[in-house]
Amino acid sequence: MMKQPNDGGGTTLILAEGDDLDAVPDSHRDIVTDSVRAAFRDPIAYFSDAAGQTEIENLQLYLRNFTSGGRWSLLLADTYMMDRDTIAAFHWFHAGQYPCMFGTARCDCDDDRFASFYDDFSLAHWDSIGFAGGIIPLSNHITVDDFGIESPSSVFPPNSTTVFGSSSCGDMMVCNERGDAGYMSHENGQAYDVGSFPEMLNWIFGELVQNRTPEFDYSRCR
Repeated sequence: MMKQPNDGGGTTLILAEGDDLDAVPDSHRDIVTDSVRAAFRDPIAYFSDAAGQTEIENLQLYLRNFTSGGRWSLLLADTYMMDRDTIAAFHWFHAGQYPCMFGTARCDCDDDRFASFYDDFSLAHWDSIGFAGGIIPLSNHITVDDFGIESPSSVFPPNSTTVFGSSSCGDMMVCNERGDAGYMSHENGQAYDVGSFPEMLNWIFGELVQNRTPEFDYSRCR
């Protein structure tokens, strides 16, 4: 088990195969959930099962590449950007695609718009802890209004559109009440529709499979 500071103002513990979850210090013990323990017993089997369950084609491919030819570590992190927040995620690496952290599912998702992802995972993050770039936990979803962004978009009304993630540059991944998902600029509120939530996730993980991050395309707002 290794320990290092993270960019969220806290500390990250890095565990590998053979490490003991019962040896995690008190400072991070509350981060170790039952689902983390279950996955840590055999991460390759756990995420292979997740790949078999998802209906998102590129997520399935992404996970299968990791489990067949990649390597992993478990990250247990606390951050202090505002209040204390915690992250438990398996960090996967593969020579041919972009690395990513996946959190294990915490509970069944009762919002049909998002169930295709959150029934299997709590988060996905492809940048350093403390930085933007990923699909955030369901409990952290807020509206565009709450995010403090004004937007002229008629497809994504700020008062009823949910922010479910961000690019590495901080542009917002959003979903309206009908289940249409897209990207919204954090600079000027311009937005464009990518498709349904599962279709947007298929595009996101398709980019990551190609070893690049899913970024906002300003040309689509013209």
